[in-house]
Amino acid sequence: PHAGVLPRLMSLLYDALILAGLWMVYGFLAMMVASTFGGLQCQPEHVDYTPCVGGPLYQLGLVLVSAGYFFWSWRAAGQTIGMRAWRLMVANNNGVQLSWYQCIIRALVGPISLGCFGLGFFWGYFRSDRASWHDLASDSEVRRLPKKKKEKKL
Repeated sequence: PHAGVLPRLMSLLYDALILAGLWMVYGFLAMMVASTFGGLQCQPEHVDYTPCVGGPLYQLGLVLVSAGYFFWSWRAAGQTIGMRAWRLMVANNNGVQLSWYQCIIRALVGPISLGCFGLGFFWGYFRSDRASWHDLASDSEVRRLPKKKKEKKL
């Protein structure tokens, strides 16, 4: 069956926690590089982190870390960590792994779907296939996986 809006949003919440951790690691590494090569002066009376944190290069790195997490997850297993927790899987409409082009389109339209007060996600309530804007744009679909049956112990 196609995945509904609520499980998708909940898996996105899980992925936001994973991204927060990845951003912290990236921020730490960026601070180390900036302090080593950029001559970052950390004095107790005047701490200035703007060369590292506020710059466009740093922000581009955040976008690349985020895109890398989603692209790697979608291409490797068809699932992010949040999608695994909610038993969701993304694939193209033929049930095959997403192409790089589909990943890029999905990553570009996904934030727009969420940024319009979630309208792109809630669009799925009005469609029989539960497709959101980024599903339609990337020619992909999110399916709900069945629960694994537990083996009975003797």
